[in-house]
Amino acid sequence: MSVKSFKFVSPGVFINEIDNSFIPQSPTAQGPVIIGRSTRGLAMQPVTVESYSDFVNMFGDTVAGNAGGDIYRDGNYQSPMYGTYAAKAFMRANVAPVTYVRLLGQQTATNNGSTGRAGWGTTGVPKNSATTGGGSYGLFVFPSGTNPATSFIGASGGQLAAIWYVQSGSVALSGTVAGPGATVSHAKSACTMIASDDNGVFKVVIDGSVEGEKIISFNFDDNSDLFARKRFNTNPQLTSTPGAFYASASHEDYWLGETFEQELRERSLTGGSQLFGIVLGLGSGSAAGGSYAASDRAIGPDRMLDIPSQEAVAGWFVGQDLGTAGSFYAPNAQKLFRLIGRGHGEWLQKNIKVSIEKIRQSSNSTSEYGTFSLVLRSLLDTDNAVVVIERFDNLTLDPTSPNYIARKIGTQYQKWNTTTRRLSTIGDYPNLSKFIRVEMDSAIDGGASGLEALLPFGYFGPPKFRDVGAQPAVSISASLANSILGVGSATPGANFATTNGMAISSSWGPYSDVSSNMLTCSFNFPEVRLRNSASDGGLSDPTNAYFGMEVTRTATSTTPDKSVADPHRLWYSSLGTAAGIPVDTTAASYNTATSVIEGYSYVFTMDNVRTGSTGGYYYSSGSRKSGESTSATGTNTYQTLLNAGYDRFTAPFWGGFDGFEITKPDPLYNKGITDISTPTEDNSYAYHTFKRAIDTVADPEYINMNLLSVPGLTVDALTGHAINVCEERADSLAVIDLASVYLPSHEQYASDVSSRVGTTPSQAANNLRARRIDSSYGCTFYPWVQTREAATGQLVWIPPSVAMLGVLASSEKSSHLWYAPAGFNRGGLTDGAAGIPIMNVTERLVSKDRDLLYEASINPIASFPSTGIVVFGQKTLQERQSALDRINVRRLVIYLKKQISVLSTQVLFDQNVQSTWNRFKSLIEPFLANVKVQYGITDYKLILDESTTTPDLIDQNIMYAKIMIKPARAIEYIAIDFVIASSGASFED
Repeated sequence: MSVKSFKFVSPGVFINEIDNSFIPQSPTAQGPVIIGRSTRGLAMQPVTVESYSDFVNMFGDTVAGNAGGDIYRDGNYQSPMYGTYAAKAFMRANVAPVTYVRLLGQQTATNNGSTGRAGWGTTGVPKNSATTGGGSYGLFVFPSGTNPATSFIGASGGQLAAIWYVQSGSVALSGTVAGPGATVSHAKSACTMIASDDNGVFKVVIDGSVEGEKIISFNFDDNSDLFARKRFNTNPQLTSTPGAFYASASHEDYWLGETFEQELRERSLTGGSQLFGIVLGLGSGSAAGGSYAASDRAIGPDRMLDIPSQEAVAGWFVGQDLGTAGSFYAPNAQKLFRLIGRGHGEWLQKNIKVSIEKIRQSSNSTSEYGTFSLVLRSLLDTDNAVVVIERFDNLTLDPTSPNYIARKIGTQYQKWNTTTRRLSTIGDYPNLSKFIRVEMDSAIDGGASGLEALLPFGYFGPPKFRDVGAQPAVSISASLANSILGVGSATPGANFATTNGMAISSSWGPYSDVSSNMLTCSFNFPEVRLRNSASDGGLSDPTNAYFGMEVTRTATSTTPDKSVADPHRLWYSSLGTAAGIPVDTTAASYNTATSVIEGYSYVFTMDNVRTGSTGGYYYSSGSRKSGESTSATGTNTYQTLLNAGYDRFTAPFWGGFDGFEITKPDPLYNKGITDISTPTEDNSYAYHTFKRAIDTVADPEYINMNLLSVPGLTVDALTGHAINVCEERADSLAVIDLASVYLPSHEQYASDVSSRVGTTPSQAANNLRARRIDSSYGCTFYPWVQTREAATGQLVWIPPSVAMLGVLASSEKSSHLWYAPAGFNRGGLTDGAAGIPIMNVTERLVSKDRDLLYEASINPIASFPSTGIVVFGQKTLQERQSALDRINVRRLVIYLKKQISVLSTQVLFDQNVQSTWNRFKSLIEPFLANVKVQYGITDYKLILDESTTTPDLIDQNIMYAKIMIKPARAIEYIAIDFVIASSGASFED
């Protein structure tokens, strides 16, 4: 401080304190962006996690592949998810956060590919009397009765029990025709009512063009060894071309999709007594027809093509009825809000449900708005043992309140802009939930008068296929029935009655009553059971009961039923999409009269809760309108029910879709892209999915990173694009994998590991040279390595990029990022440098192999018998020789540029004068000196004076500095002369 700053009045000693010990704020630690699949988590948007435990909470743990199990219901874990291993490898060193982009299937609006479309579909052609084909087949199960003509109608009608998806051939029942005194039996027959045995065991004939005819006995008792999901194939990938991914002996022509045990159990249709069943074609490509107008048909459930990933939703929550009970109509209830997934695809509906609880009317005179809580729960918890995932308390519908539901949960979502190729944020309130966002009804969001007293009191159930048959006040047209059940008007089995259900043409054989060969019946599609009584499950306090959706096996059970997720899948694409989510089928514009999809399966409302003769509370649809519900009895209102403690209900999520080709072990496998002669974003959904994910992180002002990796991706055009993005950003290094080095089982079937090595070091070197990449912003390694899954001990082959992310992290932790991530000190994979155990390599490289690879800028991973597996190179993909053709120097320069850029912001917009220049130098020079002391650079020079920032630059508001550095080089070659001297020689000579 200048002496002029002191104020001297009389003699004395004046002391001023100057604190120069402030520590400048360190720039945020920079880590990699990793792109890949995972079991769950926000998709197609970058999410930064600080630790591996955070990663597991958001995205799940590592997936080794070959998991087996009930794949269609539980998910596809048949191929390794390399991105999860890369995240684990890097984060074990705990040097920086990881930004992960989870992949779900995406598709451009102009996709024109015949095989590269998002979603999945069966490949068979419709079946008629002359040809055979694939599609989807539903088994409808009926209770046995002495009079089929009446017992098969209405509530006692057929219940959809199971759906088979067939790539070729058909599905039929085998057995005796149903009906009193029936003696006719069929070896196999569809569109025919067939009796089970006395214990509810059916026989199904799967007649495939590849595997031939299979006869399988089964029931729907999930405690039985004959349970359908134990007896039938549930792996869609086994229907792929024989030998493509699995041995030919593993091939199946079909897979079992949804089964609906809860509803069957509710109607006593799981076995133990004789049942009747009939197999009918479903959707657009199934047996018993198919030649009907496209406008009539549902484009599913056998064809989910051209559908990118969709977000699951919870249907509109509605308010209580404030009008006259006698005129109450639940679908007219005021909508309040709905919940939409934030990017989790179908995981959300398979794992989470939502409960509204602690519903409270206004307790003061200053506001009419009440409060409530919203709780995200595990789908398969029960009201006896609630498992909370997230909760938001003291919510209100008051738009001016800080507790407004939209404000406390969030309304924002990310939308891909196809023009700018970046994500745009839409919505007013930032997301505070990891799983959902809120969409408000416009009247509620606008604070419309007269609605202040409303509270969430119910919800619209999910859409469903329209029941076919003699239902009260429902008229089903022939064309509509045809489209629901997949029966064409020009084919046998097309005689549908408009109000009495379906009468099967006798030309297809006897169908029920042996005297008439005709059957009139109704066909019902599933919906999850609603809680009937507050006493269900034996709760000690019945006010803890959540009305609405109930997930238990039976009404009195406390055990959850896994089948409850199946009715909430996205079965149909005819709903269309709006803003990337399922269209609102409850809107007035949705034409329920002509659609095969009902806009909603039910409307649940607490207004229909009433008391029984013994004083307990139970749900009775229509009881408010009849004046019997608690809120409609005498002078009672909704407040009476809330004051009694019944203030909670549960709703499902539904309609999420991952957009993946489920008949492939890895839906984004490389060969599926390269098999297209010229893959583009418009003819390959997988190509588009990867390219969009890479472009998502292309903006350096949006995502902070210093590494980019898409582990396992080997398509040249896409790995080249990753390098280009890093070069355009000029602040990141792309770690890429080469094509055909190793061909894992999800790429193609091979009988042994040795036949999976797809190239040689010489071929790999030549192939890379032909690409002429010449960029210091990319690097690659050879060959693949083997790791061990920690939980199971399973051995997994992983691409070298996975191991290298661990090496780069551990090298940075043990030394600095400008040290070479190679050699025995920092690149010893056997010694744990990868962060995950490395057990083996796909190829043992001899010295000649290593030379060939390194000359082509491919970094070898060598295996030495005595010293183990080690990274033996650190070149970038730059062809020209310079300091930047080494990884340690490229990472050093990236680090310096990033850190200096951050430090420079401290003088931005300050005066362009000498004192500011001095301050800038005081920020940068200590930083460079520190890097020098730590052997990142051997020398440096910073020039900032009138020779760099000239008057004309000052006039342009520019401060111009020059920084010159001499990077420290790594030792890669050691030359030693051994001189053998004679006995009389002097070493001093």
